[in-house]
Amino acid sequence: MKNIKTILMSIFLLNGLAFAEDGHGHSKQEKHDEHNENKEHDHETSKAIGKGKAIEVVGEIKGFKLSKEAIATLNLKFKKVDGNEFRINKTTLVSSKSVKGVYRFRAGFFKLLSAEILKETNSEYRVKVDRLNLNDQIVINGVGLLRVADIYSIDKSEYGHSH
Repeated sequence: MKNIKTILMSIFLLNGLAFAEDGHGHSKQEKHDEHNENKEHDHETSKAIGKGKAIEVVGEIKGFKLSKEAIATLNLKFKKVDGNEFRINKTTLVSSKSVKGVYRFRAGFFKLLSAEILKETNSEYRVKVDRLNLNDQIVINGVGLLRVADIYSIDKSEYGHSH
């Protein structure tokens, strides 16, 4: 139950939802760019991605970039790695369906990279991860919420604006 609550709170954070009086996610007095001069909504996209949002940039090659505020709110912690093989806590590994990996943090961007488990102990994995460079870091705390942000950033669905 705690995980569901955390995920729902993360979606609200990432989507920038606000409950308001006019049924569109903003107050009646609030001016914003999505209305055209005829007071109609621009429904091109309602994704909360861009400058001033939790997710600032999304790219297939680099990954996605979070705002400094989002990084702090998600309580992300990092560990510098000095090679392609290293030890991680079990909670650091992202595991869903057939994906096992770690989040690389490079030049402000997060990217999920596949990890091969070489050895397992009670609390750790020894993993091999390709595509890591000198000075890259991996995310060691806040991985679950970061995964939610990642999925949201590449999801094609529209959220937060219904009529």
